[in-house]
Amino acid sequence: MRRDVGSRIVKNSAFNFLRTILTVPLMLVITPYIISHLGREEFGVWALVGVISSYAQLSDFGITESLIKFIAEYEAHGDDDRLNRLINTAFTLYLFLGMISCGLLLLLLPYVVSDILNIPPLLRDKALLVFSGGIILFFINMLMGVFGSVIIGFQRMGYSNLISLLSTLLMTAGVFIFLYNGFGLTGLICNNAIVTSFVVVANGIVAWRLFPPLRINPFRYFSRGVVRQIFGFSWKVQLTNMTQLMIFQIDRILLSHFLGLQAVAHYEVANRIASQARGFIASLFSPMTPAASVLQAGNEEERVAGLYRRSFRYMAIIAIPVSTLIIMLAHPFIVTWLGAGYDTSAYTLQLLMLAYLASLLTGPGSMILSGINKPQLGMKSSILAGFLNVALCLVLVRTVGYYGIVIGIFVSIVVSGLYFIRLVHGEIGGLEWRLYRQCLPRPMIASICPALAILGINLIHPIRGYPTLVLIAGCYCLAVYFMVFKGNYLDEFDRSLLTRFLPVKWR
Repeated sequence: MRRDVGSRIVKNSAFNFLRTILTVPLMLVITPYIISHLGREEFGVWALVGVISSYAQLSDFGITESLIKFIAEYEAHGDDDRLNRLINTAFTLYLFLGMISCGLLLLLLPYVVSDILNIPPLLRDKALLVFSGGIILFFINMLMGVFGSVIIGFQRMGYSNLISLLSTLLMTAGVFIFLYNGFGLTGLICNNAIVTSFVVVANGIVAWRLFPPLRINPFRYFSRGVVRQIFGFSWKVQLTNMTQLMIFQIDRILLSHFLGLQAVAHYEVANRIASQARGFIASLFSPMTPAASVLQAGNEEERVAGLYRRSFRYMAIIAIPVSTLIIMLAHPFIVTWLGAGYDTSAYTLQLLMLAYLASLLTGPGSMILSGINKPQLGMKSSILAGFLNVALCLVLVRTVGYYGIVIGIFVSIVVSGLYFIRLVHGEIGGLEWRLYRQCLPRPMIASICPALAILGINLIHPIRGYPTLVLIAGCYCLAVYFMVFKGNYLDEFDRSLLTRFLPVKWR
């Protein structure tokens, strides 16, 4: 793997790490505050706003990932004219597709609220209002997201993470202000509108700073050839996005329809933590897509196999210990965070983290294949996962009940993940199956040993309180560090790269 590409990946991953470390505590603070002011049923409605917005994401048609990939390629070649054509064509497509999709979603919304989600009659007017607001805000975010794509495509994630951090701080302050003054769900959607306005303006300013020749003029720069180029890539991404929604968003729809908003609230508590953990780990590897595009643009396809080997090993030494720690501390943390009465959420968190761990281990391959213009492999495995998940969840929610949803997610992710890895080996030359025997055992052993110690401590004396949780998590991380990083698990390239950005001394 070329050293300058590796350095940029580490820098961008470090920015993603810092942003997550700063924003996750804010989520932990505002969630119980929202529940205490809205109650569990209205909190369930608010959780479904995210689901509705996620389905509105289908109007993106996979253009965002296409945009990031091709921006990275054209920036590597210094082709300003093609960059402007790409950005303006994507902007026009967003405007056209977004208006149609937004209109259709708003027309169908009353049916969705009453018949699909089974929202109680007393809450339907509020649900319609906040769902409509969420759809409109998503459309604005999508349209103006071209500026955010410029930042990511230029691999300047320090800027994108700073904007994300500031928007999270603004959102958190707004939640407290609007709920304290009694505005409820209406206040929360107004707060989201304020945050959206800030993000749009900030992304626009930074995009023009990074790319001064940027001009938004579709009449001059719109190109039919670019449309074909974008859709030649994006339709594969779109199918993947559709099936991802069938895996990660169908859960709350089925819970709302069959079991009600209380079930949605319990699930959402666990899902927020699991999704934050999954998103945090995945964000560390998001620079893989533009980095792979740069390698491809420089005709360095032979280095892609090396990028996959290293990124999979890094994913294993991060995802396995973090997931194991969350599983072990799920019950103590939920009790400390929300108090008694959320045992269902704790069990849900443990099961979700097992499922998300399987998903994370396929992440580097998916991002790299998108970067080298081969997203169809991820599309195939996602289609398998999506349809398998829907079928399993529909059967299991009726027979097993609440936990049938999580079991369906886990089985579908594991099966499709194994299929995807087989596809990766068929597409990227130079990969050997012994890679997994080399990468997985040590992180697993290093995680399980201290995890069993945590289990024993909790059985002898129940773990409670944030200071105790932090102390135990710190000791766990130190134990994992010594078991994983000492020895020859990392080679000289890994060590030299990491020591440039981390205060680590190697022997």
